[in-house]
Amino acid sequence: MTRRPLLWLALVCHVALATSYLLRTPCFEGPDENAHYQYAWHLANAGTLPVAPGHGAAPLDQAALAHHPPLYYALLATALDALGASDTVFSTVPNPAFRQPSALHWLHGGDERPPRARAHRTLAALRAVSVLLGLLSLLAVHRLARIACPDRPATADAAVLLVACLPMWSFVHGVLGNDTLATLVATATLALLARVWRDGALPWPRALGLGALLGAAACTKLTTAFLGLLALAALWRAGRRDRRAWGPALGALLVAAALGLPLLVRNLQLYGDPLAMNVHDAAFATIPAEYRWPWFWGGFLPQVFASLFGNFGWFALPPHPALLASGATGAGLALAGLLAHRVGPCRAALPQPLPLLLGACGLVFAGTAWFNLSAPQPQARLLFPAVGPAAVLLAAGLVHLGGLLRLGRHAWVLGLLPPAVAAWVAFGWFAPRFDPASAPADAHHATLVDGIVVATDAPAAGIEWRSPPPEAPCSAPPALRWHDAGAPADARYSLYAFDAGGRVWLASHEWFFPFGGDAVTLPGDAWAFLPTDRDVWLRLRRVPDWRAGERLDAMPVSAPLRIRRAPPH
Repeated sequence: MTRRPLLWLALVCHVALATSYLLRTPCFEGPDENAHYQYAWHLANAGTLPVAPGHGAAPLDQAALAHHPPLYYALLATALDALGASDTVFSTVPNPAFRQPSALHWLHGGDERPPRARAHRTLAALRAVSVLLGLLSLLAVHRLARIACPDRPATADAAVLLVACLPMWSFVHGVLGNDTLATLVATATLALLARVWRDGALPWPRALGLGALLGAAACTKLTTAFLGLLALAALWRAGRRDRRAWGPALGALLVAAALGLPLLVRNLQLYGDPLAMNVHDAAFATIPAEYRWPWFWGGFLPQVFASLFGNFGWFALPPHPALLASGATGAGLALAGLLAHRVGPCRAALPQPLPLLLGACGLVFAGTAWFNLSAPQPQARLLFPAVGPAAVLLAAGLVHLGGLLRLGRHAWVLGLLPPAVAAWVAFGWFAPRFDPASAPADAHHATLVDGIVVATDAPAAGIEWRSPPPEAPCSAPPALRWHDAGAPADARYSLYAFDAGGRVWLASHEWFFPFGGDAVTLPGDAWAFLPTDRDVWLRLRRVPDWRAGERLDAMPVSAPLRIRRAPPH
């Protein structure tokens, strides 16, 4: 451990910083975090892939990000199942003060204040998957750097430290988002491609591993598509150097195709586009043609690089100007050191394979820039699939510059600067502006609710049904009556519906239909959510007043009530 202090410092910094964002970021204040959760929840709760809105699926089978590949969401769904939390539903209420002046996109209920409800521990566990993926990505960055600079281990350690202390890296890896898995798969693939490129050999185990990684990339996110071009170049180069590599190269491509083709076929059938780009592009406002290049030079370029240092939340909190200045200075020094490899008296070998490293950086940037010519999305997280090669090049420049300046054993002191700056950003810049108490929701609102299928920790005195069991099947919404002993006059209730498999079909108060009193007739739009091909069970639960200190697990609940909706005539 003492032999690699910068590496261990980097790994500890990543875990500490990403975990701080995990804990301090209010629910769903990561970009599209609620949509990422919705996709994973549908996969865990319904057991099927969702469909993009407007393509013929029932409302409960739709998800805003359904056009994205499913591998990341399958990982989260597995975690939800393992936690026994696949019935945890969510509700978001827009914050009218968002951006003017609040950085919070949503209003936040009392369930987000300590002691937090159990459902929030579920969200924290899912976010912890991002922390773990980031840790694995850093190890992949280190491996890539060791391959690129085998005689300079300090470069690998510095590369990992640069990435681990990048504020946007820590934020993205403290919330939900498929960029985390895309970054890991891309960096691991680049490390393997660098080995193939350098050695010119392609044994079968390495070829099959490469095929599996390329297939995983195709099932994760479209931002990894650049790997296909680099893989073809590396495989072609290996085959030209050794004819025996053509067989394993073909095997790698067949494995990748076997993993990725089913998704392309599904997209073609559902959306008429194997990449589902028509669905993706429809979700963004289009830039008029006459404004594209002015936006590119004056908007995209300065904003995308600034966001590397932390454009937080739903891009509502830009980085502090001092952070931009220090980051630009560090990048300038790194580029100067990289240039000094080939200019001046102290020449040195550049990181290799340089065409692969530069190609990855160039292709990822070009893809992001091309997308931004039609839709304004200057987000640094879209560049993260190339964070490994970029970090290797910058770290090589800094290490070489340190050698020119004869820093020697004192260089470790400079290694403390990135963690110090990153900690200030997390605790001094981000945390005060993302306090959920600054955007309070209704006293009865809960952002996350669990225990729908199995109401655990329910008190002995529950809610009694007073209405007769509905006829089966019901051709009209039933009228329900109940008795809740000791309920205050202004008590409010949620009505849930779930089937024998545990799929949630209705969560009235959390979604759209709050009510009070001791009787209710389901509205037609709520009734239409229920299936007609199976029995479902209704459960009633009193909604807590979070500001009065009431907790969800102390609320009375009813016994499940069986019902079946008749098919419409």
